[in-house]
Amino acid sequence: MNSRSVAIFAVVVAAVVGITMWFLGSDNAAHYTPPPEAPKPAKGAGNEPVNVDSAKPVVPEKVVVTEPKPEEPKPAPAPIVLTEDDRKIDEALRLYPGNSDQDHLNTAQALINLLPSLTKDGQVEASQHIVNLLPDEQWSKVNHIWRNPAFNEDVIEVLTTDLFNRDDKVKLPALLDAIRIPNHHAREEAKTTLQVFLDEDYGDDVGKWDAAMKAYLKKIDDEEKEANAAAPK
Repeated sequence: MNSRSVAIFAVVVAAVVGITMWFLGSDNAAHYTPPPEAPKPAKGAGNEPVNVDSAKPVVPEKVVVTEPKPEEPKPAPAPIVLTEDDRKIDEALRLYPGNSDQDHLNTAQALINLLPSLTKDGQVEASQHIVNLLPDEQWSKVNHIWRNPAFNEDVIEVLTTDLFNRDDKVKLPALLDAIRIPNHHAREEAKTTLQVFLDEDYGDDVGKWDAAMKAYLKKIDDEEKEANAAAPK
């Protein structure tokens, strides 16, 4: 290439460069805005991505610990104190430990014999055992107590209550005994009860009470005999 060609080429290149620089500097050139740089994920100790929310420090809730109240010690049960009456009654109950009718009768008799040596409360307790042990046909063993108006009134009350659960052949004669004794603790109650059975009120006339009671019991006895005779054999 000769020197003239080189000079022309240089002029052309210079013109192109100048025009390009002018174009880039003008307002007509499109402005290039680089995209925003994406945030880099936080990394944990193992260089793994860490969730930003989970990376926040967790503040534990305040736990209120209530210490349990110590249990109050329960009071010790009161010791059972046996009285002299208790000891005597217990000994009498242990004399005949069997369960036969004769054992019951012997125990009842032992308690009857014990009554005079007991206090009033002890007599009541013993009499409750006695009436539970005596069958109807042996109720006469306490007649000497029932007919004694000077005996402990509370014991007479135990016997009265027991009589109402006895057969009429036991109950009615005993109630008549109470009517015969002017100061018997159960006299008025005996009158009221006999009046219900005999359908009459004879007041203080013991003879009429006696006759009416015997007639009533004979009627009951005759009815029982007839029922037994009619029963198939």
